[in-house]
Amino acid sequence: MIRQETLESLLEDDVLTSRMPDVGLLTRYWRDGCPHGEPICMSFGETWTQVAPGLVTRVTSEPRHVHGYQLSMYGLPALRRAVRDYLIDDHGLDSVAEAGRDFEVAVTWSGTRSAMSDFGRLLLDRGGFWPRTPVVVAAGPSWDYEGVLAPLGYRVHYHALRPERGFRPSLDDVHALLGRIEANPEEQLALIVINAQHNPTAVNWDPDFVSSLIRIAMDRKAAILVDDAYFAVHDEGVPATSALQLLLRELTGRRDPDARTRWLAVRSLGKQFHCNGWGLGAMAADPAILDLLVNRYRLHHSLMYGGVHQHAMADWLRAPESGQFLRNQQRLYTEKRRFIGEFMKTRLHYPEGAVHLGEATSYIMFAAPKEYASIPEGLDRFKADCFRDTGVLFAPAWPWPYDAHAAHHLPYLRMFIGADFDAIRVALRRLADAGFYYDARAHHSRTAKRRMGVDVVGIGT
Repeated sequence: MIRQETLESLLEDDVLTSRMPDVGLLTRYWRDGCPHGEPICMSFGETWTQVAPGLVTRVTSEPRHVHGYQLSMYGLPALRRAVRDYLIDDHGLDSVAEAGRDFEVAVTWSGTRSAMSDFGRLLLDRGGFWPRTPVVVAAGPSWDYEGVLAPLGYRVHYHALRPERGFRPSLDDVHALLGRIEANPEEQLALIVINAQHNPTAVNWDPDFVSSLIRIAMDRKAAILVDDAYFAVHDEGVPATSALQLLLRELTGRRDPDARTRWLAVRSLGKQFHCNGWGLGAMAADPAILDLLVNRYRLHHSLMYGGVHQHAMADWLRAPESGQFLRNQQRLYTEKRRFIGEFMKTRLHYPEGAVHLGEATSYIMFAAPKEYASIPEGLDRFKADCFRDTGVLFAPAWPWPYDAHAAHHLPYLRMFIGADFDAIRVALRRLADAGFYYDARAHHSRTAKRRMGVDVVGIGT
């Protein structure tokens, strides 16, 4: 739950703070005095209050020099080395590759989004696309790869993740999409995105599928972006598929030397330790490519800052308690998914196939209630009605800034479950008390019914 004083500090200003729809809803709710209690934000992946305790205490014990500009574009050396060791251990890279020869690691301190943008610019500068439009292939629903890459001149196409197959990706769909791209004389495949712990569908992709996707990209001389934002965020006992390990393994048998220069892997540290605002993460690539990315492209928009947080993270990653924090978090995700699935089935009348709990990331997927799925702009209406009547905020499967009603429309919502367990319990009880059931809304107000175009003596009365 977001405390009122937190909302006030984040939102009170005399300018429009953000065009994100959630911000507008939260602002109005706060100004109305939080009529249903503190809001519970289960839409985008943020808690504001759950940074790992052992990590945040390290911010108060930093040496003075970390407050100034740093001297390495690769990040604070202590953190860079810690992150490199962390990736090698976490992904089992020792068995497939050698650091410094097959890959190198740098720190990001302004988010992995900027690293993706720099990689997109580097690929364009290396040429070979004009006069055709370079195309990015990603799985949909999706994180905002389009917002990063489309402004650079890329076109983004999606292979669909469908609820009827549990949102698991299909090679048949990938091949069909690639066939359409290859048949279009105005397009050329440029980049394939691999997000193996998939945001927002919560599916841990099968290693065979990921390996096939890597080979497809390499065979077509397309670049690969490995987005490991949620690699360590999964249920207890889930063996997270390492796209980075599979990629490096595939490279060892490739005779095409240029294949080694056409990939980038990024990993967020904020998602797993609840410190998104620090902007810290890792990027790995061929050593020469990484040098270009950090010493040329990064320099276009960023100098060497963020030493305080980098120093704290370096110490934290090497501490045993960071691993224990993740193990406890994974256990909680397992328990949360089990609780949510049972509650939605028994209290909110959801059939088995309408709730997809998944096993990775901090999200689950659930179908829009029937009443909302059958009307125009139903997802937005459900989101607005639910927040107005309960103070609980959800997001469409295709979250902002995507248009939820565009060609890739999917009548599902995502639920962020990284919030405190008690907040999740309260949120679901509020939905039940307000009658937000899957099969019928139980307690519409008369004004809400008229706004929905539903007869006052209609459903749920």
